[in-house]
This record gives sequence, C-alpha cells and structure tokens, in this order.
Amino acid sequence: MIQDQLVEVHLRGLPIDLWKRASAHQEAIQRELEIMRGSEPPDSVPNRLITLIEGFDARFGETSDPAWSELRAAADRGEKTMDLTIRVPGPASGAASELASMLDEVDEYCRAGDHLMTLATPPELVAFREWFLDEFIRQIEGGGEPLPWQEYRGQLGSQPDNSEQPATPRRGSETIVFEGSLDLATAGELRDSIQARRANDPGEIVVDLTNVGFVDSIGIGLLVTTHSRLQEEGVSLQLIVPPRVKELLRLSGLIELLRPEDAPEA
Repeated sequence: MIQDQLVEVHLRGLPIDLWKRASAHQEAIQRELEIMRGSEPPDSVPNRLITLIEGFDARFGETSDPAWSELRAAADRGEKTMDLTIRVPGPASGAASELASMLDEVDEYCRAGDHLMTLATPPELVAFREWFLDEFIRQIEGGGEPLPWQEYRGQLGSQPDNSEQPATPRRGSETIVFEGSLDLATAGELRDSIQARRANDPGEIVVDLTNVGFVDSIGIGLLVTTHSRLQEEGVSLQLIVPPRVKELLRLSGLIELLRPEDAPEA
C-alpha cells in the first residue's frame, strides 16, 4: 500500500533563491508563533499551525532525506536552480494539503495585523509555496509528471500587485522601556507592549533596551518583524540599545536595517 512505501517527488528547476526567501519567511512566522504559544488556547491558530509544521517536518521534512543537504549545499555554492528528488511516505500528500490550507489561513492573520505582526507572504513566495506543495500532492496521489517551476510560473501569467501602500505616518510617539533579557521567555511581553502601542495609532514607537543584558535569536527576530510591520504601516521604529546589543546587531548584519541609537552612558 502507498502508506507503507516511500514515494519519489521530483522538483524540477527549483529556484534556490525563492526557496531561501520562503524558508526565511516561514521561520519568521514560526518564531512569532512560538512567542505566542504559551499564552494562546490549545486550539488556537498559533498552536494548531505549530503542531502541524512540527509534525510535517518530523515525518517528511528536511531531516528525512539527504536531498535537503544537497539543496543547502547548492545554495551555499550560489547556484540558481536545481532538480531535487525527495523520498517521502505516501501520507505526505495529505500533510502537504493540510499545511497549504493552514499557511493560507495564517497569511490572513498576518494580513489583518491584529494577532500576528509578521507580514503576509509576498505574492511570488505564495506562488512558489503553491507549486512546491502541489508537486507533493499531485505526484503522490496521481503519479503525474513533474511540472518544472518555470513552466508553472509561466502558466500564472502576470500577477497583479496586491501589496498595500504604506499608510500615511500618524502623529504622536509611544515609548516602551524593556529591561532584563529579551529571549523566548520574555519576548511575548515586549510583543504585547508593541501591539498595545500600535493600537494608539502613533507615528513612532521607541523601544528602549538600555538595560537589556541579553538578546537571543527569538528577540532579534521580534525586532526585525516589528520593524517590517511598522514600516508597512508608516510608523517609525526607534531602538535605543546598549553597546553589547548594538554589537550583536552589527554581527547579525542588521545595523543598517534597524539603525539603533546608542543608549546614554550611565
């Protein structure tokens, strides 16, 4: 039976840059969902999505086939495209279909901006995601021939630009003073404070991290997500950081993006 055997899925002409961008965007969503996880009901969208993604990755994801290592190596070499063959169990088609529906659902939450600050998936990455997951579904369920990315993209034709224009900057400034560590355990507190300030329609939000001693990848991700969301809304984000945090942002390549101010000397 198909459930008991591995099935080959062939991804022809996989665009490596789009894969990298799509992976980075999904990681940003997962980071924010992880921040929210502890405070949300068990049946909430964040918890349901995390559970599904974890289950999909554990059973059919990048840990289950050496082809993913080949893809990462090709990305490191700077290659543009590659043909990839992945061996997955038959039930992967159902998981891929469910994941596609859930990612569409979470995009709606991102687009609304009320619960998630991560921006909705850009149209080109949505098209890539649909092609990628549909290849799993179509080839496993129907045994169809692989549809190369460029051929799929050509069938789409010209896609309208549905991205919203940045809103007109609003008046007023809101300041958040955050102290201690900025990590998975505390990022939810800062995220909630930022969400509360957004509700006041400010023109600027100042996040004062003068007395923050430690920032992990979750904290860095929250700052980047906040910057992107506020920029889309026409709101300025101003970070005030001590030298140790500024050095971390420099090492992360985020100085030019976030443009933090130096905290006053004690």
